[in-house]
Amino acid sequence: MAMKYRCTLVVLKLSMSMLLAALACIWTVRLTRSWKRSWHEAEDRASTTVFSDSGLTVVVYCFPVLAVASLAYVYLHLTSKTDQESRKRQSILMTNLTNPITVMKRSIGIVSTAELLIATLFIIFLAWTYYSNVSSSFKMMTPYKSLKLNKWQLKMMYVGVRIGSLSEACLVLLFLPILRGMAVFRVFGVQFEASVRYHVWIGNLIILLSLLHGTIVMFIWGVKKSLLKEIVKWQSVGRVNIAGAMALTTGLIIWITSLPQIRRKQFQLFYLTHHLYIFFILFFLIHAGDKHFYLVFAGVLLFAVDKLLRIVQSRGTTSPISASILPNRALKLTLLKHPCMSYTPTSIIFVKVPIVSKFQWHPFSITSSSNMDNSELSILIKSHGQWTTGLFNLLNSVIDTGSSDHLKGIQIAVEGPYGPATVEYRRYKSLVLISGGSGISPFLSILQDIASRNGDMNKNPIKVQLIYVVKKVEDLSMLAVISPLLLENLKMKLFVTQENSPPVTAEKILQDLSLQIKTIASNKASSKGALSMPEGLLWKASITAVSFAVFLASLIILSYVFLHQESKSSSKKKKKDPSWIGDLFALCSLTIAASCCAMATMISRWKRTVSEGQQVPHRQSVCHENTSAKVQGTERHEIEFGIRPNLVEMLDEIEFGTEEEEVGIFVCGPASMNESVASFCIANRQCRKKDQRKQKCNFNVHFINFSL
Repeated sequence: MAMKYRCTLVVLKLSMSMLLAALACIWTVRLTRSWKRSWHEAEDRASTTVFSDSGLTVVVYCFPVLAVASLAYVYLHLTSKTDQESRKRQSILMTNLTNPITVMKRSIGIVSTAELLIATLFIIFLAWTYYSNVSSSFKMMTPYKSLKLNKWQLKMMYVGVRIGSLSEACLVLLFLPILRGMAVFRVFGVQFEASVRYHVWIGNLIILLSLLHGTIVMFIWGVKKSLLKEIVKWQSVGRVNIAGAMALTTGLIIWITSLPQIRRKQFQLFYLTHHLYIFFILFFLIHAGDKHFYLVFAGVLLFAVDKLLRIVQSRGTTSPISASILPNRALKLTLLKHPCMSYTPTSIIFVKVPIVSKFQWHPFSITSSSNMDNSELSILIKSHGQWTTGLFNLLNSVIDTGSSDHLKGIQIAVEGPYGPATVEYRRYKSLVLISGGSGISPFLSILQDIASRNGDMNKNPIKVQLIYVVKKVEDLSMLAVISPLLLENLKMKLFVTQENSPPVTAEKILQDLSLQIKTIASNKASSKGALSMPEGLLWKASITAVSFAVFLASLIILSYVFLHQESKSSSKKKKKDPSWIGDLFALCSLTIAASCCAMATMISRWKRTVSEGQQVPHRQSVCHENTSAKVQGTERHEIEFGIRPNLVEMLDEIEFGTEEEEVGIFVCGPASMNESVASFCIANRQCRKKDQRKQKCNFNVHFINFSL
């Protein structure tokens, strides 16, 4: 059976590679003369059939992307069925590509080999696209009918117009990195929280190119003293200028409110203005036309389906079965979940508390392990913003009253969990966890998962070292919530940077902090609803294929009924149809496809709820005898006060003190910590290339980044 899965995975990888290669070739050669000539001939033939020229564009440019997405979901599903060794071999290749190769400015951060390679290829593609477009336009030099432009003005106009085509190429990729439940980047080992920065990079590039495009075109209009006349023009056929101006304005509003200085202080403003993406896409469709919209449609459709699946999942609410207040103004919430809901360590969920905010969703790392408890899920929330402070004050007042009825009255909506397809840390016998402040949250799930093996030392990792940096002693309480589960093979090095050293041990500090935690709990049986499972990967593969088929069928039917029949009945030469007709067909087809997906998902969930109500499967929770034990091996734990850790020296000690060939380093902390570890790992690999005898082990670093 394992061999069958491996063969299937190979076939899927080859299929995805061929589809991506075909798509890259199409986008590369689409600007050549031979392609344009062949494409116009194909459009003419398709326009005389039921398929229509619009259907041809959709199939050629959208099918490869959506087919790769569907195959990727099947691939991820089968990956979980393969043996540990197969997953390990796949992970080693991805780790070699995702290891850091350079550290750049804070706005870009740490760049891996794969990221640098893909970014370079994409820049070359944009340069080729721009050169091909501009050179073709300069050769033709077709004058604008409404403007009498001299040669340099006409060239400048073409320069500005062709910059807009680069924005279009970027828009193809804009929505792919922010897919949550349908995250296709997981097939490359990239999680949602890490791929968000790709969305930021692409978004910045789109705004820059769009601004250049609009500025140059409007400058030429201004030179000819026809700016207002041209900008409000709404011609029946061709580009609609006013829609382009509205799209640019909408994009600028989204970009300005997403700047870190504004986003961190006014998250509500950032969140609400980001929903203007609907109008941005609509104005782009009206401005560029349906043919150009179909070039970027695959990402729009995937995002729409992903959004609908998330809405369907988060319709229900639950209430916490327990809540704890930590000394550092952090919250621990425990929620009841379905017994079959499983998740990998470092997974996240998105949480909405309507009593605090009816619209805001915030991501939090899961600190529990589904291998430890199959009926509960826990998260830690640090109070440092308006939303988290409001939630902290609410739960603090509930705990002060001591009434569990008030706790059951707090309704919580949840999306997720979203996490890695494989458990990377199990590859390594020796594991180093480096975190700062709230960055400990994802590592708590790893420690819980390690503890769930009940002392089985035949499973990786065998050695675990935790380096944890906080500002104040009370911040260590985030570690105290699981301190009874710390094992003999765990070595801790704790650093408190802003306080002096008291004459106590790490064990004593964690015990004192655990006694200061205030907790209130309600009866599980009286809790309102358990968290439901999100749709599975095979369902996502199916719904992706169905949504594309429904969209294409709707588009073909609408075109045939309203356009093809009319052209057949007309004996005279038919004029070009108004642009708004194609735009309307695209919107209607998208609405029909999205509605069908939402309806199918709701029916599927309803059937699953009925079957679960008849018989709810129960798995045996893992029983742990050490859940009430104290922190073991105190002499192996160190705590330092008033200093920051020298990570380079500490990693050097680990390097020459271990007998393992590979050491896994997982980092979750501020940018300075990530950059310090990345710089060391880069130097480590360079030294191994120069003289392998002096370097005993190779460090593979994994960054777990999620910035609110």
